[in-house]
Amino acid sequence: MKKVSFIAMLALVPMCGAMAMQNKNTSKQMNPTYWSVTEIMSLPDNSPVVLRGKITKNMGNEVFLFEDSTGTIMLEIDETDWNGNTVTVDDIVTVYGNLDKNDDYIEVDVTSVQK
Repeated sequence: MKKVSFIAMLALVPMCGAMAMQNKNTSKQMNPTYWSVTEIMSLPDNSPVVLRGKITKNMGNEVFLFEDSTGTIMLEIDETDWNGNTVTVDDIVTVYGNLDKNDDYIEVDVTSVQK
């Protein structure tokens, strides 16, 4: 019986570690470090960013204009990235994504929008 308990305990150890990592990621998302539009302009391509501000305009083809107190930037937001949120120009949102820098433009490829 002791062998079965010991084996069961060994099986649970990796699961506890995975749950701790999940809680760490959740708490990080609850208290993110926000970047300003001006700050992200100097970051390298594909940098993960979190922005806080307003989505002010739908430019079409899943491209939106985002604004904070330091400037504006384009966001590419796929339909699933809205997470069921309906956002107006007056709403303050948190945008999670990755910086997409090309020769012609700089935008954020959004992975999640939260109200």
